Amino acid sequence: MNVKLIAFSGFVTAFLGAGIGFIVASLLPCPYTSKMYQNLDQKYAIVGAVAGLLIGSSQEMIREMKQERDAEEDLLRDLNKAIHSSTDKKNY
Repeated sequence: MNVKLIAFSGFVTAFLGAGIGFIVASLLPCPYTSKMYQNLDQKYAIVGAVAGLLIGSSQEMIREMKQERDAEEDLLRDLNKAIHSSTDKKNY
């Protein structure tokens, strides 16, 4: 597995998630004034970044694992063809 590609994908989607969280916080202002509701733009950005990191890295890991599985299946298919072609020649 390409760890650098997985990390890069995670960081890019984390950056996008943080941006989306920041935009959502600025578009939906909170009418409450309690201390818990202050700095919501930072909190939404952090939640978006964490969600983006998890989604991006897991999506890239799934893609990498699928490529490895496809390569293994192709190798097994070629091996199976080679075995059957050599046994078919012996039967004639």
